[in-house]
Amino acid sequence: MLKLKKLLLTMLIMMLSTGVLFACSAEDEDDPATNDDTTEQQDTDNEDTEDEEEQE
Repeated sequence: MLKLKKLLLTMLIMMLSTGVLFACSAEDEDDPATNDDTTEQQDTDNEDTEDEEEQE
């Protein structure tokens, strides 16, 4: 009975560890750092702010 518990516990630990390793190594498809739309929007916002400062 004790061997069965150890075997089941070992199998469970191996499955969970494998899941964690694969989940941590998965690449994110939608990386916001490389998204051109976000950068373009930020540039536009900065230009609007600069224009408002010049008018004052």
